[in-house]
Amino acid sequence: MTAASNAPHVAIIGLGAIGGSVALALRSRGVEASVFTSSTHDASLAASAGFDVRDTLENAVSGSDLVLLAAPLDAMAALAASVVACAPKATVFHAGSLLRVEALGFAPAVAEHVIGTHPMAGSHLSGFPAARPDMFHGAVIYVERRGTPRQRADAELLWSLAGAGRLELVDAEQHDDAMGWLSHGPQLVATALAYALACGEIDEIGGGPGLRDATRLAASDFSVWRPILERSPEAAGEALLCVSETLADLRRALETGDWESMERMWRIAGDWRRSLELRS
Repeated sequence: MTAASNAPHVAIIGLGAIGGSVALALRSRGVEASVFTSSTHDASLAASAGFDVRDTLENAVSGSDLVLLAAPLDAMAALAASVVACAPKATVFHAGSLLRVEALGFAPAVAEHVIGTHPMAGSHLSGFPAARPDMFHGAVIYVERRGTPRQRADAELLWSLAGAGRLELVDAEQHDDAMGWLSHGPQLVATALAYALACGEIDEIGGGPGLRDATRLAASDFSVWRPILERSPEAAGEALLCVSETLADLRRALETGDWESMERMWRIAGDWRRSLELRS
């Protein structure tokens, strides 16, 4: 498919699961992005796949209309400052897991030009091999409410090209607090379960799909998660505390034979999980 003549010039910085998937999705729509990554491995793989991998950040963003920063959270501040300096007229987005300016470490002048967009999709795998063109098919993308009308329109354009289902405007603080429950908490719970299984030397039994689903996130790279958790420990800690209290309640019900309480918890949990299927 050839790109439309009025297609935006897009630059993608970072070619992991998120950045690589956006690049693949845009290509499927006929939009070829200029890409750059500091990972020589990902750069080599993307070049072999036919992408226009630039040798410098400046070359990648030069003349761009839209720039997406898909880099680890602890690299975002320096990267954003460089992109804003190199491409002051471009609309710049980041795809970090947090939106608060304080968590990202943006200077005020940089924050004015860079808007957070958080896709509720991803992979427990990392690097360009984890990228796929349908990653964001039908996904919800959270976009910072503070963006200008132009930034919002450009976010709609970029993520619709990537296949997203809808955009939702959110306040940064509200978003980051919610992610403690919706993203960071599940990661920690999956890690705790997998750790307990490993310590109990349960691996030789060979679990089914339920076990694999429950522990999938445990295979995520800690180097990606550490900066996220360092910048949002309160929200994640609150989620963990509630889960640990619920586990204690389940254990008491099991030990005392309080099947009525366990059934009530089971029913509430099941209703909540089934409601997700209805909304998807």
